[in-house]
Amino acid sequence: MEPLGQSRGETDIYLDLCEKAGLLFGKDGFLDRLNAELGIKDPYRLDLATKPAVRDIFDRWAKSQGLTEGIRFFESNGVWVKGPVSAARYYGSAQNPPFSGIRQRLYGESLLRYQREMQARDVAKVYWQDYTPFPSWRPPTMWSSPAQYDLNLISFKKVEFKQGRASQIPLLAELAPQQRLQINPRAAKARGIQDGDTVRVESHNAVTGVTRRVNVKAELTEAIRPDTVGMPHHYGEVARHPRAKGQGPTPNTLFFTGEGYVTNTNDSSFHVRVQVSKA
Repeated sequence: MEPLGQSRGETDIYLDLCEKAGLLFGKDGFLDRLNAELGIKDPYRLDLATKPAVRDIFDRWAKSQGLTEGIRFFESNGVWVKGPVSAARYYGSAQNPPFSGIRQRLYGESLLRYQREMQARDVAKVYWQDYTPFPSWRPPTMWSSPAQYDLNLISFKKVEFKQGRASQIPLLAELAPQQRLQINPRAAKARGIQDGDTVRVESHNAVTGVTRRVNVKAELTEAIRPDTVGMPHHYGEVARHPRAKGQGPTPNTLFFTGEGYVTNTNDSSFHVRVQVSKA
């Protein structure tokens, strides 16, 4: 299948880049490496002084592999069935000795070492709690927020949009013109909230105590749990495109990054507890 429009196949791009960089021809050039990596043997080896067509490269490879039809074999048959393959070839545990006798490093051995080094230096637990050799459970940071922050906030994607910036497109914005906080009717009733009311959503950082808040209209729906509220992420982007003006806030305002919420092993930046009340 030919690339669509003005797009190009990656091998075509590599050939052009290597030619412009002076890395295509001659010994140890890209063509020489292709011969070696693809196992192209005489008399089908690529000429190291001539830029080939992509089809020619794979035609020579196929013929070098013993297919007299070359690339046309795959165009007619799709795949080349060579027969059964030994399990030991692909599965290290089936080899003798297993994994050719090589000791495989545990996933997080280095993380455990870093954890112990930080403990030895009296570093606060919040910085090393996620440095574990195996994926380990710990209570999410948000669970340490005070009891009044009794709802989980989630963000999600609406069917009308694709990216956060999609709400700038007028035809799509007509379908879903404004941000809404989705809340279960039971949770709304307990807070005196009716459909369409403007509510205040306040989040809490369980590590620093910082709070953030936005005002948004409520949308009552049975599609969300009573202990959870949700705001789609398509609205209120920082760019403030003129067509997106007045659509409402982004839930990203309410989420946190930093200690306890983000480390290089555990990202809880979209896990936050909030309280919701009538604005």
